[in-house]
Amino acid sequence: MIDTLSSYSLIARDLTASLKRKAADPAVARDTRYYADHIGAVRSVDDFLADKRLYGYAMRAFGLEDMIYAKAFMRKVLTEGVSSGTSFANRLADDRYVAFARAFDFASGSASARGTDGTISETGAAAPVPARLSGNPPDGETFDFSGSQEARFALSSQVDAATTRSATILLNRDTLAASVADLARVTSTELADAIDRQIAASGETNLAGKVSIGLGLGNRLFLETTAYAPPFGGPAYAAGGANRSLAVRNLALSDPGRTAIDIGFGTALAPDAQVQNVTDAYLRQTIETQAGEEDTGVRLALYFARKAPDLTSAYEILGDPALSQVANTVLGLPATSGAATSEALARRASLIEAKIDVASFRDPAKLEAFVKRFAAIWDAQNNATQAPVLALFGVSGS
Repeated sequence: MIDTLSSYSLIARDLTASLKRKAADPAVARDTRYYADHIGAVRSVDDFLADKRLYGYAMRAFGLEDMIYAKAFMRKVLTEGVSSGTSFANRLADDRYVAFARAFDFASGSASARGTDGTISETGAAAPVPARLSGNPPDGETFDFSGSQEARFALSSQVDAATTRSATILLNRDTLAASVADLARVTSTELADAIDRQIAASGETNLAGKVSIGLGLGNRLFLETTAYAPPFGGPAYAAGGANRSLAVRNLALSDPGRTAIDIGFGTALAPDAQVQNVTDAYLRQTIETQAGEEDTGVRLALYFARKAPDLTSAYEILGDPALSQVANTVLGLPATSGAATSEALARRASLIEAKIDVASFRDPAKLEAFVKRFAAIWDAQNNATQAPVLALFGVSGS
């Protein structure tokens, strides 16, 4: 069997070519094409979870294939999103869930919010809290729509357990010209008015009367669910509750010549970019998984090379079993006990920080040298046949 160091080097030497070869694999290509063709039709968490092929692809892209069966768990991850520090994903120790919730936040691209029950109204009765979705506006107090700039997105709200309503919002110089004073300096108030008009124009069968838009501190745009009672009967919807939610999802621009502009909800990220991010992650994850079937050390090396540039402290290494295994192997440390006290973890973190310069991993050459050292040591400890190149690292064979 080819040794860990050589296997890792063959893949990492030209990762772009490795990804292209994997993308050309017929089975991978079919799954990727299906994902790209169908993710744009997803309008709710229910849609997403109901399509086993789509959902499975997304889970594998984020290394969560072992949790595909846990749909109730993942529903909670998705519906709470990451906008709140106390959301389910943010409370989990594994940052893969945060990354997943950020990518598919119904929400996606984008942001989302879900209402909760339990606040007390002025009369003392329990009242549901409207779902609210606040944008993070770009720098500057106005937006320039005088040229090709455009924001086009689907605004949707899950009004009850079985029903999601939506409307398409289109903001560009054509839709704003008649209602703003200066297309080069469109204010948040003018944007809010334009969005409110398009919500109303969507009609009662969509979002009219069910969602409103307002301005918060610093002229920050926010969307909020509202109570709805149709004038001639039909279903009425409370402002909030367990099933009320809001989501912004980017749509393709109305013309290829348009330029996406972010009005505060991530609307500058085009749908094709979102798809590309996930398919790239899927290809990388597939390479790592299949390499690991032959040699666990190769998967660990590839994973560390992918994650290490974003590390900021030794605690992040300790919080990830795979990263921790690589660091322990290089430093010759025993595995960290799952029952370790906070003091023991602090000592281990201090030891790692004394031996490993985490910031140096932002330098590709230093990261590559570290990963190759790990691969060489892994070979010496786990593979029966020593590759001659191990001598370069001062590692003796088995």
